[in-house]
Amino acid sequence: MKTPFRIAVLLNGLASPNTAGIKASFETAIASASSLNSDASPPTITFYDPIIAQIHPDPSKYDLIVLSGGTADPMGSDPWVLKLQNYLRTTVKDFPKQKIVGICWGHQTTCISFGGSVASMEGAAEIGVTKISLTAEGKKMFPFASEGALQLHEFHAREVKTPAKGFVALAEGKQSFLNEENTILTFQGHPELNTDLARTLLANSPAYMGIDGERKEALVEKVGMDHDGVKIWSRILKWVRE
Repeated sequence: MKTPFRIAVLLNGLASPNTAGIKASFETAIASASSLNSDASPPTITFYDPIIAQIHPDPSKYDLIVLSGGTADPMGSDPWVLKLQNYLRTTVKDFPKQKIVGICWGHQTTCISFGGSVASMEGAAEIGVTKISLTAEGKKMFPFASEGALQLHEFHAREVKTPAKGFVALAEGKQSFLNEENTILTFQGHPELNTDLARTLLANSPAYMGIDGERKEALVEKVGMDHDGVKIWSRILKWVRE
């Protein structure tokens, strides 16, 4: 294990007024998780821009690579999306022990990169802290989960339809997967989100998510509920060291 513990986060959304808050949410959640684990020092985090700069982290320099959420169509043909998916496949091939976490869009593009499919949700977008029921494998992965479920921030209008090849479901509804090699862990939800950022994202939710004024008001309380984000990151950090 490299010292100090190093994490690369690919920010898969265009720069916006929310970017600083998104970076801070990762830093705060991961630092809190490290403290929960009684680590000597928190991990160092480096952020990458795969969209405009199209620079990807060198896997040999990081203990964990994180693919963040985003708004592009992961099933589309944007050059940067295809380049990122190729980077993911190449990293798995050339660095077979590299630990990778996919979050929301990262969860979806990981699925596509390894033979799965994603499509728009048939109903309304899923937003707010949501109870995610775990499978038997998920309960083993997250032993802290109360009543066999995680409370996790959601913010998405697309979902996995066909799981990637060689991935095991950790949660019902295609919400979380772990590959058979135990090196790639994905979540449809956002363990990094906090209440303030979630409320900001809700207030500025794009039109394609179909959230009108009345529904936004109803979701304000849901995005402020208690969640397991820090506990999930605590487990992720332990998993990376396994």
